[in-house]
Amino acid sequence: MQPTRTQTEKRWLLWPPLAFFAIALGIPMAMLLVQSFDRGGGAFVEMFTMSSFTAALLRTLVMAAVVTVLTTLIGAVYGLAIWAAPRWFSGILLAWLMLSLWTSIVVRTVGWMLLEIPRGAIYWLLSSLGLVEEPIELYQTALAMYPAMVAVMLPFVVLPAMTAMSSIDREQLNAAVIFGAGPTLVLRSVILPALMPALISGGVLVFVMSLGFYVTPLLLGGPANLTVSGLINLQVNTLNRPDLGASMSLLLVAATVVIYLIADRLFKVSEKWG
Repeated sequence: MQPTRTQTEKRWLLWPPLAFFAIALGIPMAMLLVQSFDRGGGAFVEMFTMSSFTAALLRTLVMAAVVTVLTTLIGAVYGLAIWAAPRWFSGILLAWLMLSLWTSIVVRTVGWMLLEIPRGAIYWLLSSLGLVEEPIELYQTALAMYPAMVAVMLPFVVLPAMTAMSSIDREQLNAAVIFGAGPTLVLRSVILPALMPALISGGVLVFVMSLGFYVTPLLLGGPANLTVSGLINLQVNTLNRPDLGASMSLLLVAATVVIYLIADRLFKVSEKWG
């Protein structure tokens, strides 16, 4: 059976995005692969013998997992607040969220630096309340990365949650209340089933993005708390080992793809993303 004209036109429409990804993604990946074999391919084995790499890998996975859990929980509450609040207040919440999303990550990270430095805004507030006397030791610690990362990632959970909540029929909620359902039962039986797919897809997106995040962990965590992306930068720009940097980059990309495929298999996230 010959394809119809419409089917042929649709196939032609696939070529521009395929060509774009082949150039924008395929060529850099090929260059990374070539670079990783610069010294005979031993970098793939060598990186796993480096204590700094294994520590950075574990730190990255823990950071991504913690940030994902915190962002998902806070994002669910934030999305519910936007949906349930009066129109004027939900507009303020949404405007604040979009302002955060549109602001440069570097600017937001510098803002968190001013909060967390030893005599920064957090110290000023606590000292004004008489809670501390000495400068706080928060900046460039592992703990310093988490609130900033959650703030950066929050829109990627809140926006899907808002979309999911908009699909709930308010008449269904009214009927549940009329028939005696309490807030806990309504939340468990009506709201959470509609919200959970959006939270899962948003959580997967946050986890995958957190694995490769560079600016915020580097500036707030400092050299003692390097993630894999920070270690890649160190290998390439400081230690003159681009083969190790390329190998680590390929591993990070491979881990991201595997995590996505597993999440898609279990939760069908590609369908929820569109």
